[in-house]
Amino acid sequence: MRPRLLRPVDPPLALYLRPGRNDHAKLLDLLSEERLTVSGFMMDACLTKRHEELRREANALSIETILDPRTVELGTETGLTRSGVADLPWAGLEPHMPDDFASAAPRDALTNDVAAFVSDEHFSAVLAPTHLIVGAESEWLEVDAKLTRSLRRALDARGLSAVPIYYPLCMSSTLFHDTAKRATFMQHLRGLPIDAVWFRISPFGSNSGPLALKRYIESAASYNGVELPLVAEHTGTAGIALLAFGAVGGIESGITLGEQFDAGPLLRPPSNGTPFSPPPRVYLHDLGVFLAPKQAAKFFTPLQMRGFFGCKSTNCCRRGWADMLADPKRHFALRRSAEVSRISGAPSTVRPQLYLDRFLRPATDAALRAAKVEPALNKAQKRLEGWRITLGKMVADGYVPPVAAIPSGRRILRRSA
Repeated sequence: MRPRLLRPVDPPLALYLRPGRNDHAKLLDLLSEERLTVSGFMMDACLTKRHEELRREANALSIETILDPRTVELGTETGLTRSGVADLPWAGLEPHMPDDFASAAPRDALTNDVAAFVSDEHFSAVLAPTHLIVGAESEWLEVDAKLTRSLRRALDARGLSAVPIYYPLCMSSTLFHDTAKRATFMQHLRGLPIDAVWFRISPFGSNSGPLALKRYIESAASYNGVELPLVAEHTGTAGIALLAFGAVGGIESGITLGEQFDAGPLLRPPSNGTPFSPPPRVYLHDLGVFLAPKQAAKFFTPLQMRGFFGCKSTNCCRRGWADMLADPKRHFALRRSAEVSRISGAPSTVRPQLYLDRFLRPATDAALRAAKVEPALNKAQKRLEGWRITLGKMVADGYVPPVAAIPSGRRILRRSA
């Protein structure tokens, strides 16, 4: 009998979840049930003690635990007022400024504090201490490069040479899409001792229109020339399209929140309002949209809505729509994991068509029915229709997805680094 030639299996696409203040208990439950497929957890430095048990369990299961040192927030007046940020060991009394790190001593002081935190709290990876870039000639580019190299030295000095550094490229969408300036950013990244690039682009997310989504796909795909894994932060449901079209090899997501990133609030003067954690929203997975708890309860009042939009996975919601309302965090985490797995399970060359056929077309059709019950979904229906037309044309015009590098949780050693 002649042996069969088998197609090589593509490595699985990456999903990182960012637990909010009260999400750790639910994630621990899902880990104990062995139902959650996740590459890692992006962990807020301000919530380290609160999330300690989740971090220990994830480390024991070889799930990445990535420290976010919150330096993007530390570089703005408003960000410094966010809960817990000013209390971080590497925070100053005033917002970070490029001139604060003009010499080696303050750079090394910051990165030694971050490296010590990684070591003491047993994180398996760390975001580079970067800041918001507001122009191609921003002073932060060179300063952040020096901070990243200093962090690598500080980690190595503590015996943490195996700990990867992931570089958040945080900038406006205008800069991200500027082809003339892109070469500057790519050259900047090639010379750094980093192991992945994480895009934090403002404004972008689940509410972005079809043109913004198309431009993100094209811009992110071009960064594959850096030859590093690419991860999209705060992209929400749009992140599934980015994975399908080969723009990135991984996405990051909050737990029913954090589906988009807008740097605007960081750049405005601090408000006097009291910060609060909003209640978890209910994920309508057939549409890729969320409803507030009261909206969702009203939406599921008609019996036909329960049958049509209720969760049908007994591994997720045994009681269908009722469990979606009762345990929205569980429903979202498992459905987002399933969405990534579904795209990941197909060959990269067919993922765009799979996304159109299995998600976007059914979603646009279903949204028409949903909007009759909940008028607030009219905007979502129009957006999904726009995505369908725009991405469908890309496929019809012969779009070939690039082969995106997949994050592996390990160091990538390069001569240029």
